[in-house]
Amino acid sequence: MTSRRTLLGVVFTTILIDFVGFSVLIPVLPLYASRLGATPVQVGLILAVYALTQLLFLPFWGWVSDRLGRRPVLLVSLFGTAASFVLLALAGELETVYLARALAGFFAASVGTAQAVVTDLTPPSERASGMGLIGAAFGAGMIMGPMLGGGLATFHEQAPFYAVAILAAANGVLALFVLDESRPAELTRPRLRDLGRSLIPAPVRLLFDLRDRRVGLFLLLFFVFFSAFSVLEAMITLYLGTRFGADELDAALIFGWIGIFLVLTQALLLRRLMLFASEFSLVVAGLALMAVGLLAVPLAPSYGWFYAIGPFIAVGNGLAFPAFTSLYSQVCRAEEAGELLGQSNSMGTAGRIVGAWGGGQLMATLGLGAPFWAAGALMVAALVLFIALRHQLLPQTASPASTDGSETSPPKA
Repeated sequence: MTSRRTLLGVVFTTILIDFVGFSVLIPVLPLYASRLGATPVQVGLILAVYALTQLLFLPFWGWVSDRLGRRPVLLVSLFGTAASFVLLALAGELETVYLARALAGFFAASVGTAQAVVTDLTPPSERASGMGLIGAAFGAGMIMGPMLGGGLATFHEQAPFYAVAILAAANGVLALFVLDESRPAELTRPRLRDLGRSLIPAPVRLLFDLRDRRVGLFLLLFFVFFSAFSVLEAMITLYLGTRFGADELDAALIFGWIGIFLVLTQALLLRRLMLFASEFSLVVAGLALMAVGLLAVPLAPSYGWFYAIGPFIAVGNGLAFPAFTSLYSQVCRAEEAGELLGQSNSMGTAGRIVGAWGGGQLMATLGLGAPFWAAGALMVAALVLFIALRHQLLPQTASPASTDGSETSPPKA
């Protein structure tokens, strides 16, 4: 039987490939699509369709993994991801790009199954460190993905796509030989009739199932935060290329720079600030920093200024999202924590859809800087709303030292 360490290593690599597969495209795909004739609106839609298919099929893959097992889902995910990137590399028209990204989102929805493997393999006392694999994979993907994409694109514009395909296929072959089924055989399997419920998008279910107003307010704020942040993911490469003539490598360097500050914030700064600052203070500071960074984007007079703007966005993100998710987890009842934290991920994904689509619309109709003015204003509105509703949102038992560093799936920048 394969050791737990090896199984967790395969899961870490699987999640890392999911994040790299998203972030590798941030400095590459907008310019690649524009060379195929895509408008800013179409670039936004290409990015939104990935998040849309992920939102639609995340619960479906969870149901499949509970009924058939984790191993087959992860194998399908890895080989399917490889196929989607080969299709993207071979795309000669925008329709094929849309199809490739829809398939990538469909197969990347299995990230929830990878989280379930961690749950299967770790006892409750070690669960936090096990889930830390996901945060570590995200941080590594934030740095590796854009740099890989921008660097390889200097040799050939399709090279980043083939690289991710090779990584996913290689990990699929490794998983085929070493990944054992982790789901305990004695657990009850879901009924076939439950499949239909899994195909209803989580935001739609929330409209009918939500019973706690505080939970609803938190989920609304998750949606707003991710909507604002996804504008940066979707539109910044096109903005840099159009206004300053930046290429894929220039955009990759900016995102790599942001990734470094994000990782340092979550690994070092956050833990130190938690010793004397409350979650509320961290959220307020983080949202304010992100608002400043987003509003500064259209004001920057040259490309080099983005090395000064990036840390505002990265540090703000690294402070706000873990602290906000910690507050949210404290208002979730223990027996519903898993489902409610999953709903926060779904609302974040819905925000990415709206942000990517809306950013493209604003850039096409109002000008290059319009998406970032709107995103900054939206972040300011979220900050004001969070402060105004603090007495309803904050749990009575919250304390400055209670943040545990847990967080929802952060935005793929």
